[in-house]
Amino acid sequence: MEYEAVIGLETHVQLKTKSKMWCGCANAFGAEPNTNVCPVCLGMPGVLPVANEEALKLTVLTGLLLHCEVPPKAKFDRKNYFYPDVPKNYQVTQYDQPSTKNGYLEFEFNGGISRVRITRAHLEEDVGKNFHFERNSGVDFNRAGVPLLEIVSEPDLTGSDMAYEYLNALKDVLMYGGISDCDMEKGMVRCDVNVSVRPVGQKELGAKIEIKNMNSFSGVRKALEYEIPRQIEALKKGGKLIQSTRRWDDVAAITEEMRTKEHAHDYRYFPEPDLMPFQPTEPWLKEVSERVVELQQRFGLSKRGLSLFVNPRQLAGNLLWRAACFQANGLSRL
Repeated sequence: MEYEAVIGLETHVQLKTKSKMWCGCANAFGAEPNTNVCPVCLGMPGVLPVANEEALKLTVLTGLLLHCEVPPKAKFDRKNYFYPDVPKNYQVTQYDQPSTKNGYLEFEFNGGISRVRITRAHLEEDVGKNFHFERNSGVDFNRAGVPLLEIVSEPDLTGSDMAYEYLNALKDVLMYGGISDCDMEKGMVRCDVNVSVRPVGQKELGAKIEIKNMNSFSGVRKALEYEIPRQIEALKKGGKLIQSTRRWDDVAAITEEMRTKEHAHDYRYFPEPDLMPFQPTEPWLKEVSERVVELQQRFGLSKRGLSLFVNPRQLAGNLLWRAACFQANGLSRL
C-alpha cells in the first residue's frame, strides 16, 4: 500500500511594533533579562490590558496580503495553561472569532504555482523564555506580551520541500510587507508542524502528529524528512498512530514524543473579560488597505504579482525584484 503525507503549518511571527501588545514596555530583543517588564506583562493582580493599535493594523494588513476575509467583529480569549514562561497562567489569544480568516498564499514550486489555503491569521501574545543552567533554571519575561501573529494553514502541503518553500514565501510577504523582521536567530519566527499520513486515495486524514517549536525552516524540512517515513513504517508494520505532540532533536535528527495531544477543551477557552470585542470601522480599514496600495506602488507589482512573493533565489535575475529588495529597509518603516 502506498501512503501520502498531509501537512499543515502554524507559523508564529513577532510583529514589528515598538511596544508590547497590552502595555507600554519595549518590544526589543537583547535587553538584560527581566528589564522590559511591568505589572501588566507580568500578570500582577488588578492590572488591565490596553490593546496595541499598530499590532491590530499589522494583523489586518497581513490578512489583506494573504487574501483573507476581515470579519466585522473579532474578540480576544483566554487560553489557560500552566507553564513557567506564562506569567499569567493564561495566554490572551483569539479563538473562535479571529481578526482574519479564509485566505491563501501562492508561491512557485516545482516549476508551477502552488496555492496553500490560510485558515486564519490571528493575534495573540508571546510568552517568556526559559533558560536552563547546570543546577537551576530561570525565566526571562522580556518577551512575554510581545504581539504575536499565528498564521494557520490548511493541510494542503504534501512534502518537506513544499513546506520549506511555503515558509520562505510567507517570510518574504511578512518582511517586505513591514509586518515583521522575521529574524529567526532572535526567535521572531517559530513554527509548529502538523503531519499525518494516509493511504493514497483515502480522503480521511490520519492521526495528526504535532512537532512543536521549530525555530528554522531547514529544521522543519529535516523533521518532516524523518517523521513522514517514521509514520509510514509504523503503519506498514501494523502499528497504530495516535494524536500526539513530539519535539525535534536536531543533534540526533529524530523526533521524540513529548505528550499526547491536548484538545481545545483542555485549554478552557473563554472570552477575555478585560477587553472589548474589536470591530474595525470603514475609515480604519481604509487606512490599513492603503498600506497594500503603497506596497504595490513601491514594488511596481500588480495585485497578482503582490501575491507571489516567491523565494528571491528564483528571481535573482529579475531587476525589478532586486530594486525592490534595495528599498526593503524603507518599506519596513511603514
